[in-house]
Amino acid sequence: MAEGRDAPVEAGVRATRDDDTPAVGVVTLCRPERRNALDAEVCAAVADAVEGLMTADDPVRVILLRAEGPAFCAGANLKGGVYATEFFGGLERMIRVISEAPVPVIADVQGPAVGAGCQLVLACDLRVMGPKARVWVPAVHHGFSLDRWTVRRAVELLGGSVARNVLIAGAQVGQSMAVANGFAMLGGPSHDALELARTMSRQAPMPMHYFKLAMNNPEPDAELAGEIDRLGGACWLSRDAAEARRAREEKRSPIFEGR
Repeated sequence: MAEGRDAPVEAGVRATRDDDTPAVGVVTLCRPERRNALDAEVCAAVADAVEGLMTADDPVRVILLRAEGPAFCAGANLKGGVYATEFFGGLERMIRVISEAPVPVIADVQGPAVGAGCQLVLACDLRVMGPKARVWVPAVHHGFSLDRWTVRRAVELLGGSVARNVLIAGAQVGQSMAVANGFAMLGGPSHDALELARTMSRQAPMPMHYFKLAMNNPEPDAELAGEIDRLGGACWLSRDAAEARRAREEKRSPIFEGR
């Protein structure tokens, strides 16, 4: 993969594409000296990077979110970031852009993801966690709370009992537990996360978008419900569905166009 170290870094965030599979976009937190802590500027840069990969002339089909250094993300900068008036708006936008992106976003977690870093991991669709990865939210240790979206998302992805352990008791979830309860799809190094992203980039984009939209909005309003239903119907009538049928008949792998 292209390491992208010559690519520009905006507010500690780098956006590149995988050389071997350009349909995979890679967003990297690259402030290891600060343990990739978040402030309003970093949150904005992550959101901009995801949006930029989606609005390019040749949009990506999967986004891999990773970090340099031993920590995935130490959370909000408690020396100023979390108390700045712009921080919560930036955090909310970053989470919204990731969760509403029409492509899967995979978190490659190879170190601790704490507090707002855990929220960032929760916003992603899938997770690959290395042996040194662990997520937790020390809200009860610092006297703060989290929004209801984060609480619901933690219950959905971690399971009710584990979410209670994390949020109420401040417990940590490591690789083995995350894989056992399905929070992490895979337990392994960054290479495994990249291979997962490459594999998914060859899948049909429309159904991935449909399932993400439907699962992230279990109780949509009438307008959104109509949009989800239209997208679901479009999958069946798409050129990609026809291509899959031809590929089965011809005993080859399908080549999907996202149409």
